[in-house]
Amino acid sequence: MYLTKVTLKNYGVYRDKTEFDLTTTPDKPVILIGGTNGAGKTTLFESILVGFFGASFFNKKTTKKEYDKFLANKIHRFLGTTASADSTSIIIDFKYFHNGDVDDYTVDRTWRNEDGRIIEELKIKKDGKRLDSVEESQWQSFIEELIPRGIAKLFFFDGEKIVKMAEDENEDIEIKSSFDSLLGLDIVEQLHSDLRVHIMRNMKDDAKSIQIQHDKHLEERDTILDDISRYEEKLGSKNSEIHTLGNEIDGLEAQVSKIGGGFASKREELKAKRAFLEMKITSLEADLKTVIAGPMPLCLISKQVSSLKSQIQKDEQILKREIETSILNKKQSELSALLKSKNFWNGIDANSQNKEKLIKNISALFLADKKIKESSMFNLSPLESANILSIIDNLKSNHIDTLHKISQEYSKVTDDLQKIDIALVNAPNDDELGPLISKLNSLHEEQGILKNEIEHLERQITTKNSYLKMINVKLRNILADKYKDKNAGTQAELATKVQKVLDEYIEKLKVKKLELLETYLLEEIQRLMHKENLITKVMVDKKTFEIKLYDKDGNESPKDLLSKGEKQMYATAVLLALAKTSGKPLPFMIDTPLARLDVGHRDNLIEKFFPYASHQVVIFSTDSEIDEKYYSRMKPHLSRSYAMEYLPGKGKTKQHSGYFWNDKGEKIIAV
Repeated sequence: MYLTKVTLKNYGVYRDKTEFDLTTTPDKPVILIGGTNGAGKTTLFESILVGFFGASFFNKKTTKKEYDKFLANKIHRFLGTTASADSTSIIIDFKYFHNGDVDDYTVDRTWRNEDGRIIEELKIKKDGKRLDSVEESQWQSFIEELIPRGIAKLFFFDGEKIVKMAEDENEDIEIKSSFDSLLGLDIVEQLHSDLRVHIMRNMKDDAKSIQIQHDKHLEERDTILDDISRYEEKLGSKNSEIHTLGNEIDGLEAQVSKIGGGFASKREELKAKRAFLEMKITSLEADLKTVIAGPMPLCLISKQVSSLKSQIQKDEQILKREIETSILNKKQSELSALLKSKNFWNGIDANSQNKEKLIKNISALFLADKKIKESSMFNLSPLESANILSIIDNLKSNHIDTLHKISQEYSKVTDDLQKIDIALVNAPNDDELGPLISKLNSLHEEQGILKNEIEHLERQITTKNSYLKMINVKLRNILADKYKDKNAGTQAELATKVQKVLDEYIEKLKVKKLELLETYLLEEIQRLMHKENLITKVMVDKKTFEIKLYDKDGNESPKDLLSKGEKQMYATAVLLALAKTSGKPLPFMIDTPLARLDVGHRDNLIEKFFPYASHQVVIFSTDSEIDEKYYSRMKPHLSRSYAMEYLPGKGKTKQHSGYFWNDKGEKIIAV
């Protein structure tokens, strides 16, 4: 996709009609848009996203009322009056390349305020004519097919996002949130939906009840997904807190070590012992989980297990008798019918009285063999009974002993750890050391609380993911329950198999995309960071999406060791690598790109990122970010530039061709 023009009509600080020509040349892909704070840079930046996506630009929880309020505030108000423009609109012209063809599109999104009600109108033109090949009701979906919203956010971002990613160290969450779009799962989900509709159409008359059940599971799944998203957001925040707290603890401990004299070495010794004991506790907890995860709990209820075994065996006998009785009843019915038939008595000399007596005697034989009917308690299948009995028969008596030994060792280790903590607290303090130790103990306590909260959130996420898998299985299975006829059932079965294949395809695609991400991320890290060969290998965990960096010697290089500027370059590399992995040739649009970056890394962005990030790069900046020095270095790559100047006396923004300065170094706008 290639943006050619953006037109704003009475949108925000832009009165009447303001056009921005965004065309570039292959050797000059950069457009620079400058302005002071409040001059309309961010308004223009966000207008492109709002123009494309409308309400879907915002998160799912944004209500129509909130969206209407946002739009109402964007309709230009005339200075010194309460009046506002009749309407506002965003018009975006762009070229779209597909299978060697180039199409010109115009997206025109207009809003009117009619007595407090916001009326939105969307128009789309293709090659200058109304888009009639797609139903008007599907126009928004058509736009998001050309420009997936989830992928667009990778190409349209502000510098503060980079800073936040660098400081919070939550790039794994960013990857998770972007991955559905990277994989094209929105399309796969639509196919899932279409298959579901097909299956539902081929169901019997009770489809309504199945539909209700299916929709209930869908609601459950959406709730679980919302919960997971909320927990992951909290987890990211807690991880950020514990990282900041860890840095504070490290700094305070360094201070204590510096002034503590002999106690410092003793403290280091106690810390080392404490760290060892914590590792031991972690190991013992893992051993406990392993033992408990097995059949050990059954050893604690041996009497009940024995009773269960007896009942299952009894149920097996009952089931056997039920089968025998069923067969016997069937044979009795067949014999009774045979005795009552005339053909049976042909050639047999017997009168009616003797016949009746004979039939009665034979029937009595069957009745005599019938037992008192008993009911099975568990109604298990033979296979299920065999599996449970096998588990019971294989119980090991040493599980209790193992558990006892681990528990004793765990108790001893925790006692030792408590003694060390007491020693650390009660160690000698002087007037300077005492407050530091007190503060340090408080921070350690806070750290422990945070660790518990993080572990709780991780367990919650794991549990919710387990529920999610279960719900997805139910959703697939329920659709194959009942069908109109054999042929319809076959079709539905095939549709269900296709859904399963889609799931397998997604998993394989995920692995492939992650491999691409690793390759692109390494390329961008090596290109953007000014230390050569700082990172030589990148690995992304296939489940957690955690990124690990490795140095030239093959050793893991913790991201904590990166400087503040290097972390920001690393976050930039993550976003750029994600964008490349998407495979979508979209323009890059960056607001406040150099926010809080040091000089060395600013140089790298100016020289190595902006000119080569994409075929079209639009940058929104202040004069403090891209000053005269950086402007002159960027100029060879610039196709055009604009400067926005807010006019307080007129209550609107004026557009200038050029940046803050002309070629002679003279100011174009007041700064």
